[in-house]
Amino acid sequence: MNYDLVICGVGGQGVLSIAWVIDHAAHEAGLHFKQSEVHGMAQRGGAVSACVRLSDRPVASDLIAQGSASLILSVEPLEALRYTQMLRPDGWIVTDITPMVNIPDYPPVEKLYPVLFSVPHLVVLDATQLAKKAGNLKAQNMVALGAAARLLPFSTESLERWITALFEAKGERIVKANLNAFRKGDAASRFGAALTEAGVPGAMVAQVTSRLQFPPHPLHADLVADWTERLQAADGADFARQLFEAGKAVKPERVAEPTTPVAA
Repeated sequence: MNYDLVICGVGGQGVLSIAWVIDHAAHEAGLHFKQSEVHGMAQRGGAVSACVRLSDRPVASDLIAQGSASLILSVEPLEALRYTQMLRPDGWIVTDITPMVNIPDYPPVEKLYPVLFSVPHLVVLDATQLAKKAGNLKAQNMVALGAAARLLPFSTESLERWITALFEAKGERIVKANLNAFRKGDAASRFGAALTEAGVPGAMVAQVTSRLQFPPHPLHADLVADWTERLQAADGADFARQLFEAGKAVKPERVAEPTTPVAA
């Protein structure tokens, strides 16, 4: 088993904390791993990335070849797209939808999002808002990690143990907030997977998952069925587009009209 992933974002978003949790979960699972890091500019806002290689055999190099990464896990959408050439044909991108405009020529989101939504294997969510609802805005990295959990080669229970270990020195409140953030991301990812399995097109799934306020547990099957039915209706594509363009958080319990989203 070989599993290569790129973790990326900008300074201050906790990219290396994601890598720390994954490394420890891999070690607990008995996997070999190597990691390389690029810190970019030292100040907050510079690009940060980590390449992590996991295997059930010794890993010779920490370099990931183009076209061989199983996952790009990003806390910033443009940074995710920087590494698409690293992906395998069946590889996944998991990313926050919220841009961190840290360069003068950052592209307009009207151009950025269509490119992102064209990625064939994609999980996209509003990690920033979900982290805020979880009790710690800085936990957006744990939301992103939760969204990637089902794609990683070890259990969510192991990831949660190491999230706890990472934050336990900061107290119970911080641990709980980060675990809730992780679970919200996991719920979003599993909801998106259920829609995809039911035949909802990927771009529509991305538009919806990036606007819903997920709880720290999987959505009930009946609720998933309601969303599937709504998105597969004749006007489903327009519904998803308008929901996304409204730009407001919507409670998943309300399969509401996209022009009047319900604040979570």
